[in-house]
Amino acid sequence: MEIEATALAFINAIKKLNNISEIDLEKSKFLGKSGILTKEFKKLSVLDGENKISEGKRLNAIKNQVEDAINNQIKIAKQLALNKKLKEENVDITLPVNKEFGSLHILSYEIRRIKEEYKAHGFLILDGPEVETEFFNFDALNIPKYHPARQSQDTFYIKDFQDTLLRTQTSCVQIRAMQKNALPLSMISIGKVYRNDQLDATHSPMFHQIEGLVVDNKPINIGNLKDALSKFVAFVFDVDSVSLRFRPSFFPFTEPSMEVDCCYSRENGNIKINKDGNSWLELGGAGMVHPNVFKYCGIDTEPYGFAFGFGLERLVMLKYGINDIRSLYDTDMRILKHYSSIASN
Repeated sequence: MEIEATALAFINAIKKLNNISEIDLEKSKFLGKSGILTKEFKKLSVLDGENKISEGKRLNAIKNQVEDAINNQIKIAKQLALNKKLKEENVDITLPVNKEFGSLHILSYEIRRIKEEYKAHGFLILDGPEVETEFFNFDALNIPKYHPARQSQDTFYIKDFQDTLLRTQTSCVQIRAMQKNALPLSMISIGKVYRNDQLDATHSPMFHQIEGLVVDNKPINIGNLKDALSKFVAFVFDVDSVSLRFRPSFFPFTEPSMEVDCCYSRENGNIKINKDGNSWLELGGAGMVHPNVFKYCGIDTEPYGFAFGFGLERLVMLKYGINDIRSLYDTDMRILKHYSSIASN
């Protein structure tokens, strides 16, 4: 019974300690490699079967009681230490607050600005899933099976999910919109798209795309498209008017299709979008919606419509004189503060 008395004395001593280091020191004296209880366990090797089992159970019961007492006292010691720290580190709520507040990222600022403008003009602001099927991303947009854009060199396909991919364009939002909404339909979509590009000064595997779509059962022509694009570009670059140039092009989902160029000049090394510049800069693509796209959307009337698409990062870089697209994704607070302050002014 001597070991029980020793254990009881140890437990009573532990309950008086409020310092974790002191508790650990006493623990090693009783349960350590050379501790009192450890020596008792070593004596089991000289006992026969029944005595060995009986003595082992007795020692394990004592060990459990001691460990419970130690763990409980450690919890008490930690709580006392925390209470002391809280008491010593009271926060003076009368101190002046830090008046430096966060701000919108320059991309978020422009997205919000465009959405608010077009919502005010009656446009639907829509988005769709970033993980798409080939039907919405390619088939319904009149992109044939053999088109290079479908290949893995250009598209991120989802492994083990047939015909599933990260959307390469927000045009698939237009398909979903025309399937669900009655005509007339005017919409803007701004969202992330993904393409298998190497990250460099002008390319990124993830970027934002702006898509516009206007569809009606009443006649809509290229003149309407040009007027809408002139207003869009002027608003984005915050100028009164712009000069646009339209060059014939090819997109599977529009016919006729065109590349949209904008007039600009250089001031202090920066590009300035204006009406009277001496150079042209490509902004994006546009065109009249292809009849096959309407068929894929289940529209059996004779609708008219136009669509356009631009890369948001490209527009923002041109507007704010940013030469490297990676700056838009940088976490350097100096860069973020600089461009957010320009955007808010």
